Amino acid sequence: MNNKRTILSVDDSPINNKLIEAYFRRDYTVISKEGGQQALDWLNDNIPDVILLDIMMPVMDGIEVLEKIQLNERLKEIPVIMVSAKTEMESIKATLSLGAQDYVKKPIDFTELQTKVLIAFQINEQKQEISKYKSYYDIHQGMIHAGRIQRSILPDAENFRRLFSKSFIINLPKHVVSGDFYWIQQNFHKKNIGLFDCTGHGVPAAMLTIMGQMELHTLSQNGNEISAEHVFPLLSQKFSRILNTSSDTYTQYDGMDGLFCSIYPQENILEFVGAKRSLVLIRKNSEPLKCNKETIEAKDSSNGYSLFEIQGDRNSIGKESEFAEFTIKKIETQVGDRIFLYTDGITDQLGGHQLKTLKKKQLYDKLLAIQSKSINLQKSDIFNWFESWKENNEQTDDILIIGLEL
Repeated sequence: MNNKRTILSVDDSPINNKLIEAYFRRDYTVISKEGGQQALDWLNDNIPDVILLDIMMPVMDGIEVLEKIQLNERLKEIPVIMVSAKTEMESIKATLSLGAQDYVKKPIDFTELQTKVLIAFQINEQKQEISKYKSYYDIHQGMIHAGRIQRSILPDAENFRRLFSKSFIINLPKHVVSGDFYWIQQNFHKKNIGLFDCTGHGVPAAMLTIMGQMELHTLSQNGNEISAEHVFPLLSQKFSRILNTSSDTYTQYDGMDGLFCSIYPQENILEFVGAKRSLVLIRKNSEPLKCNKETIEAKDSSNGYSLFEIQGDRNSIGKESEFAEFTIKKIETQVGDRIFLYTDGITDQLGGHQLKTLKKKQLYDKLLAIQSKSINLQKSDIFNWFESWKENNEQTDDILIIGLEL
């Protein structure tokens, strides 16, 4: 008996359908159709778990197919993820307003697509469980929209790649909305990147991410330059003032952990500040690392690569650290150095044969093991390794990992 979930892929390109089949066939039953009417004919007798629907197709395009699906009471609850070219943003907006759950751009990033398919399954299961409670359903629909709003505030993927061409991002919320976020800025002589992990997860943490993101945008308005030296104290003061305007004590420990880097490409210098988070730097030789003009020995090495861990401070960003000083670490970098920023969601994940947390040592071993590959190709390795460790266990926390090559 086949208990696999079913994905319906609708795309007029046989190559795209074959790529989707090849990627998903191990874990899912994939049905491919090369036209809108073919898909609707198949849907007359079948109900897939998710539909991947191309927008641009001859005869009947994806928008018309989606309209017909939404008019059918039997089909309208099926999650639909639109597949689009980069130039079709108006069409994407139209499909989201018609009821599509999400979208991916071509060429397809299959790690991103798999994440969205998994979220679609999770959302659909939750919708089925609470469908008889209309108020809960409305709340859940609001969360889906909130998730879209939250993602729209994150730096655009194309802008990120333009600023950091050799890079990857793995962003896996535990729920529809996330307590992890990242932020970037470019000045004439430096590039800034920050990664943050807000208290908790789900809706409360997501609200804190909006606060953090908006404050970072405010600090950087009108071309203002954000420095690693001042960013955490300013954020701590802002959190303290906003969350403590009354006698309510429930929010006094809310805040976030994180790290912030200012990268000076011309000078081969990286300034780092951490709030309960460490920076990982991997170098292709055995040379020690210079930090604040002192030598740091490698934490581990393998296959000609050395891994260095630069510790952050023990303070979080928030009321408790409103007047705390954060230590700035000035690191001498080399062209080709790779840095990794991550929240603790991945190392807290339960899994493996003995259902234990993954641990930092295992993450570092994995990072060292894949350094023979270009950094752009490391994303799928880490994602698949994490999924293998997690097995069928629930995701423990929000997960965000960023890798960059200098």
